[in-house]
Amino acid sequence: MMNDILLAIPARGGSKRLARKNLLAIDGKPMIAHTIEAAQQSKLAADVYVCTEDDEIADVAGQYGAQVFRIPAEMAEDNISSTTPCLALYDHLLAQGAHIEYLFNLQPSSPLRTADDITGSLARIREANADYLVSVTPIDPHYFHWALLEKEGDWAMYFGSEFLRERLYLPDVYRPNGAIKLARAAKLRETGHYFGKNLSVYEMPEERSVHVATRFDFLCVQGIISAKKD
Repeated sequence: MMNDILLAIPARGGSKRLARKNLLAIDGKPMIAHTIEAAQQSKLAADVYVCTEDDEIADVAGQYGAQVFRIPAEMAEDNISSTTPCLALYDHLLAQGAHIEYLFNLQPSSPLRTADDITGSLARIREANADYLVSVTPIDPHYFHWALLEKEGDWAMYFGSEFLRERLYLPDVYRPNGAIKLARAAKLRETGHYFGKNLSVYEMPEERSVHVATRFDFLCVQGIISAKKD
């Protein structure tokens, strides 16, 4: 285990599109437990921290062996980045004398992410000598080909003619999937986000990249887990 790695899981209780999603049962355990266990199994740090304002989430986190960092309610509002509680935890640990080089933000809404994904992303940021890393998933570039936007009642291609080509001639494109955000902690403290200069990526397949925001996403995760058991 490395004492310069901070594994932080920001988990607020007030999700709007899918109520109490971090506590919904997936494969017999609360959704947040899947992220806690993956972080523990990575063996990158002695402790895994859950940042939350919610009593029930705090209780569940403790049951699964995570350390709980309580945040104020205003730090768990919809308009607050998940990076904010992670940085608050970082500042708290620094004040206690900790030395932290890398800070992970592992959102519990990505329950299919594995311990290997976590360790692989750390290896990748080090190999690339990067300051920031986000996990990504390949997407069909035709999403950009057909993207439309309405402006003052007139519909037009969002990207103009840039992507109006056959698939064979379109570039490879990726989406950040929300499963892993990683940065050199000092750099993250400067920018406040994970998309600064000297950014690298860690690629994950679609079947491990579902980000649970809606009931549909939740059902997709359940279906993927069930299919693996068949």
